[in-house]
Amino acid sequence: MNGGREARVRELVERFRAAALHPDMRRHAGFYSFPWGSCTWASFALGHLLAEVEPEVDWHMVNAAGPSAIQGHDWLEGEGLVVDVTADQFPGFTAYVGPGPVPLPPAYQRKQRIELTEWDPPHAEALTTLRQLMAELGEKQSGG
Repeated sequence: MNGGREARVRELVERFRAAALHPDMRRHAGFYSFPWGSCTWASFALGHLLAEVEPEVDWHMVNAAGPSAIQGHDWLEGEGLVVDVTADQFPGFTAYVGPGPVPLPPAYQRKQRIELTEWDPPHAEALTTLRQLMAELGEKQSGG
């Protein structure tokens, strides 16, 4: 695993999480209580950002069925790197960037691949807000 690549992805995840926690994101249903219940929306949005930064990588979502029919969890995978930006919604877990497999509660087993193109307009609107917030927060950090 390329340590520089992992560090770059980790830095993007930190910026993404700072924006996702911003109160302006609450107007987007999938981010209202980030990270709880936000895995699908967050994975789609972050996946698009990762695909822009690493266009040569096949970034995609993975969905794991949970202990009941209405529970599941999503994260991202791309060329040996796993990103679970909402893992901290589970007790005892933290957001994860590293080699696979993704650390998950054992109840989440059956997995399926989901392409990043399978998203809806509300996801795109949330991504637009995230981009704006990431830029604004970055300017504040750099003193701009």
